[in-house]
Amino acid sequence: MTKITRYKQSLYQDWKDGEISQQEYREMKADYERQAAGLSDLLTRLTAERKQLSNGVDQQHPALVAFAKYQSIEKLTREILIELVDHIKIYENGNISVHFKFADEFRRIAEYIEINTADTAEAG
Repeated sequence: MTKITRYKQSLYQDWKDGEISQQEYREMKADYERQAAGLSDLLTRLTAERKQLSNGVDQQHPALVAFAKYQSIEKLTREILIELVDHIKIYENGNISVHFKFADEFRRIAEYIEINTADTAEAG
């Protein structure tokens, strides 16, 4: 964001010094503003995700309940498949991809555990 702000400021000076036309100035300024808006949105999402990770996961989280319920699967049943799998793609070449319902939540839970395990280990 700092870089984009600096570029945008120097862009104005380039226009005033006659190094670029007014049209070029407007186009480049709009591009920098789009980049800044994109970075701002990304920063907002990452901040929200970080806050969510720092809050942890409660015992009633749907993903945690589902994984706890099926922690020692010996046989794949229809019930398990419906609860844990969003969809399965089978390709012409025989490859299969399985998309789980709680993939993002599982990743967040794993990250939360990793972060808090590291913090606990460092404190101890």
